[in-house]
Amino acid sequence: MSRAPQAKAKAVAGEPLHPRSSILNATIKLFGQQGYTGTSMRDIAKEVGVLAGSLYAHIDSKETLLVEIVDAGINGFLSAVEPIVNLPLAAEERLRRAIRAHVEVVAQNPERSLVVFHQWRFLSDENLATAIEHRRRYERAFVQIFEAGVAEGVFEKTLNKRIAVLTILGALNWTPEWYSADGPATASQVGDMMADSLLSGLYVRR
Repeated sequence: MSRAPQAKAKAVAGEPLHPRSSILNATIKLFGQQGYTGTSMRDIAKEVGVLAGSLYAHIDSKETLLVEIVDAGINGFLSAVEPIVNLPLAAEERLRRAIRAHVEVVAQNPERSLVVFHQWRFLSDENLATAIEHRRRYERAFVQIFEAGVAEGVFEKTLNKRIAVLTILGALNWTPEWYSADGPATASQVGDMMADSLLSGLYVRR
C-alpha cells in the first residue's frame, strides 16, 4: 500500500535527524486528537520540535504519514488474524481467537488504531483503493470462519453472513475508543468477554 511518495532521507543542514518513529508517533497523536483534515504539517513539526520547513526533509507530505500509519495498522491486524482462519480448530474457537487477536492488536497502540479505523477515508484515490482492499481482505477472514461455523452446524445458517461479520467488526473497531491498559482486565480477557457477547448472536437457534 506504500504508493505515496517516499520520504526524503537528508536532513536540512544544521537540523538534527529526528527518528521516523518520533514523527509517526507525533502524527498519530495529532490525527487521533484533531483528525487528518484538522492537522497541518506545521502542527506535526511543532509536536516533533522542529521548524515546519525542516519536517519536509524527512516527510514530503501529510498523506505519506497517513499511508504509513494505515498500512502498518491494517497489516498488523491481518498478520494477527489471517493465520487463525485455517487452524485445525472448531470454527467457534477460531472466531473467538480472531476476536481476541483483534483486541490484542488494538491494545498495542490504541491511538494508532483510532487513526487506522477513522482516518483512512481521507486517503487519495489510489491509496484509498488499496486500504479498502485490505479492509475487505480482513472482512473475508471473518466471513470464512463464519461460513465454516455454519457448515459445522454451530452458527445459524439463516443469518446474513456479511451483516453478521460487519456487526462483529463494528464492535471490535470501536474498542480503541474505550479500551484502557489500566483497566482490571487484560487485552486477552477483554477479547474473551467480547467474544462471549458477539458469538451468542450467531449460534444455531434451538
